[in-house]
Amino acid sequence: MQPEDNKQAYNETRQTGGFLARLVGFPIVAAALLFLPAVIGVTQANRFADWLYDPLDGALFPLRDWLGAVLPEFLESLFVGEYGLVSMFPFLLLYAAPTIIVFSVILAIYLSTGLLDHFSRALHPLLRPVGLSGRDLVRVVMGFGCNVPAVIETRSCSSCSRGTCVSAISFGSACSYQLPATLAVFAAADMAWLGLVYIIVLAGSTLIYTWAHTPKALKLARKNAFDTALPPLRKPSWRQIMREIWDNIYQFVVIAFPIFIVICFAAASLAYFGVLDTIARLLAPLMALFALPGEAATAIALGSVRKDGIAVGLLDDDWGTLKVALESPAQVLTAVYLAGVLLPCIVTLVTIAREMKWGFALKLCLRQAAWASGFALLIAWIGKLFS
Repeated sequence: MQPEDNKQAYNETRQTGGFLARLVGFPIVAAALLFLPAVIGVTQANRFADWLYDPLDGALFPLRDWLGAVLPEFLESLFVGEYGLVSMFPFLLLYAAPTIIVFSVILAIYLSTGLLDHFSRALHPLLRPVGLSGRDLVRVVMGFGCNVPAVIETRSCSSCSRGTCVSAISFGSACSYQLPATLAVFAAADMAWLGLVYIIVLAGSTLIYTWAHTPKALKLARKNAFDTALPPLRKPSWRQIMREIWDNIYQFVVIAFPIFIVICFAAASLAYFGVLDTIARLLAPLMALFALPGEAATAIALGSVRKDGIAVGLLDDDWGTLKVALESPAQVLTAVYLAGVLLPCIVTLVTIAREMKWGFALKLCLRQAAWASGFALLIAWIGKLFS
């Protein structure tokens, strides 16, 4: 079938697919609906988490108190220290899990009804110049819930395009730990409006980053990837929806949760032996390059291990005020951008390594760190010019 015939078939599908099919064919509508899970996940799921955090944290207090009394000092740090497993458990249960469930439900409905295919086709022309397809954007948006199922979902990509999609997820998908922590920092700095700026900067830098390292052959291959007729929209299959939801939750529990435990123990060990403080001190002189105070290095180091480290490193214990002297919007934006994007978190890194081999994962880290540093320098010094 020639491209002209494919395009005609697609137009016929839109004409016979009803009002909804024609409506979601507009890129702005498709983008709004596709990012709906991110909006709901960040606002409603995290509001639910905020409501339950204090009761759950209080319920765990007797356990933390008992473990602190009976365990040796090192084991105490592993379980009830600042990065201990029991101390961090409320974050995992309340902030990651509800967001993943929200994402799973909405994306499963989109998939079951055929809406995902229509979204992908509508957005594909806007993305193909940078080497992404409409389906790739779906996976990147899935990463706003958790990067782990998003990376695993790239198994359905072709071998030549999978690396590009994984790189975009690693760089631009602000997961259910990263985005709430980022917004908490903005709120504590009385700069909540920076949330929208951050999303725009993150999206723009991700597109530039992806375009820069995507092979020209892949960009050309994307040209006609969606010049085929779309299936009509259909009623949701609740059996299929429940299966998709279960698969995502299973992947999170089986893959992400064990890694979360390892990270808690590793971070607590590094903190106990002073390694994190040493890394922060080594990074502190480099912070001047980004017009940041040396104390911001702690957040950079912690954010590179786990994304809620952004807030742990920048906010007081009550998460209500900044403990690092970030005085201008440019400094706040630079600090959270660098901490959030410099490296993928350990959970994401291990998942990428398991899916794509360690050589690919290490190369991705080096490339991402270089590009994230470059973008952070631009944010810092352009902001300084206008401050």
